[in-house]
Amino acid sequence: MDFSFIYQNNFKMFFPEMFLATSILLLTLHGTFIITSRSLGFPLITRSFLKLCILVLFLTFFLIENNSITFMLTYQNTFLFDFLTFNVKQILVIFAIFCLAVSEQSIVDNRLNNFEYLLLILCAILGLFFLASSYDLISLYLALEMQSLCLYVLAASHKNSSFSTEAGLKYFILGSFSSALFLFGVSLLYGCTGTTNFGNFSLLFAAVNHELLTLNFLIEKSLICIAVAFFFKVAAAPFHMWSPDVYEGSPTSSTIFFAVVPKFALFSVFLRLFQNIFFSFGDVFLLALLFCSVFSVIVGSFVALRQKKLKRILAYSSVSHVGYLLLAFSSNSLYGTQSLFFYLVIYMLTSICLWSFILSLNNTENAHKSKTLIDISSVALLNPVLAFTGLLAFFSLAGVPPLAGFFAKMEIFICSIGSSLFFASIVAILSSVISSFFYIRLIKSIYFEQKEDNFFIFPVSRGCSLVMGVSLFLLLCFFFNPSLLLLLSQKMALCLF
Repeated sequence: MDFSFIYQNNFKMFFPEMFLATSILLLTLHGTFIITSRSLGFPLITRSFLKLCILVLFLTFFLIENNSITFMLTYQNTFLFDFLTFNVKQILVIFAIFCLAVSEQSIVDNRLNNFEYLLLILCAILGLFFLASSYDLISLYLALEMQSLCLYVLAASHKNSSFSTEAGLKYFILGSFSSALFLFGVSLLYGCTGTTNFGNFSLLFAAVNHELLTLNFLIEKSLICIAVAFFFKVAAAPFHMWSPDVYEGSPTSSTIFFAVVPKFALFSVFLRLFQNIFFSFGDVFLLALLFCSVFSVIVGSFVALRQKKLKRILAYSSVSHVGYLLLAFSSNSLYGTQSLFFYLVIYMLTSICLWSFILSLNNTENAHKSKTLIDISSVALLNPVLAFTGLLAFFSLAGVPPLAGFFAKMEIFICSIGSSLFFASIVAILSSVISSFFYIRLIKSIYFEQKEDNFFIFPVSRGCSLVMGVSLFLLLCFFFNPSLLLLLSQKMALCLF
C-alpha cells in the first residue's frame, strides 16, 4: 500500500459507511448492556431498538445526501464513487427504512426478541453499500459475501420454526455454490489477465481486439461463471430454485428485505461490470441473458398459477419480473439501462406496498401462520381501504394503467423491440398476459370470495399504513408525471456509458 495517499482525505467518500459501521458497534454495546441488566429487569428492547436503527438509517441518508464528492477512485482504485453509487445508496437506505417500518409488528408477533436480528439488517445494508461502490473483483466478492452471510442468518432467525432453519440452510448451500462459481470465474480471469481491477480491465480490452487474444476462450468461460453467479443472486430461472422455499420458510420481515432491497445494488454493480468493462465480450453472455430472461418470465408466470400460498406466489412473481429486468439488460443500450433502473424503482415501490398489504391480513386465526389465498377472502367486506390498496398494488404488478407499473413495462418492451429482440419481446408480452391472470385471481379472492367464518382482522399498524399510502401515491404520480424518475434513471445509466 502506498502510504503517501493517506493525507488526501480519501476517507471522506466513506463517511456514510464509517458512520453506519460505528453505529452498529455502538448499538451492539447498547443492546448487550441493556438486555443483561439485572437492575432493569432484563427488558425486551425490540421496538425501541428498531426505532434506533431507523434513526441511524435516516442519519446515514443525510450523510450520503450531503457528501460533496462527485467522482473519486480511491484505495488503489478498489472503490468508486460517482452519481450511480450515490443514488444507489440513497435508494437502498430509503427502502431499508420502509422495510423496517412495516416489519415492526411482525418482528414482535414472531417473537424475534434478539436485538442482533436488526443489527444483521444494518450489516447487510453496509455490505450493499460496499457492493455498490466496488471497482475490483476482490472487493466485489467480499461485499457480496458480507451481505449474503447476513441474509443467511436472517432467513434462519426464527429459532422455533423448522421451516426457517430449512430456509436458511437451503439459502446457505445454494448461495455458497454461487459464490464458488463466482470465485472460479474470478480466478480464471486473474490467471488470464493478471489483474482484478475494473479500470485495468477496461484499458486492457479497449486497446486489444479480443478476438485475437490467445486466452479468449478462458476469458469467455470466466465471464459465464460470473454471470451464472449473478443469476443465482437475483433468482433468475433456471437458477431460482432457492427463492420460493426461502421466501416461504423465512420470517416475513426477512422475506420483505430479501424481496425489496438487494436487487438494486446487485444490478447496478453487474451492469457496470458487463456493460461498461466487458462490453467487447457482449456476445458471450448475451445469449445467456436472453435465455434466462425468457425462461424467467415463462417459469414465473406459469408456475405461479398453481400456487396457493401468498409468499410463494410473490416469489414466482419476483422471478418473472427479474426476467423483464434481464430483457432490458440484454438490449445493451443506454435506453435499455435507463428502462432497467426505472423498472427496478417501480417494482420496489410496488413490492413494499404488497408486502405491507400481506402483513396487514393478520387475524385471530392466521397471525402466526403462512398466508394463503383463503386469508385474502372477504377483505373487501372487513376493510375496504386495505382491499383497495391490494387491488392497486396487484394491478401495478400486472402493468395495468393508470399505475406506474404499466409505464415501466411499456419502457421495457419498447427498448427490447428497438434492440431487435423480437422473439424475446413477444414471449415476454405473452407471459405478461398469463401473469395478469393470477394477479386478477388474487383480486377476485379479495372482492368476490367469502369465507365460511369471518375472523376479526387486527388493525393495520402505523408503519404499514404509512408505507402503503406513500408507495401508492408515488405509483400514481410516476404514471402521470414520470419525468423526475426518468431523468434520474437516465443520469444513472449515463454513468455506465
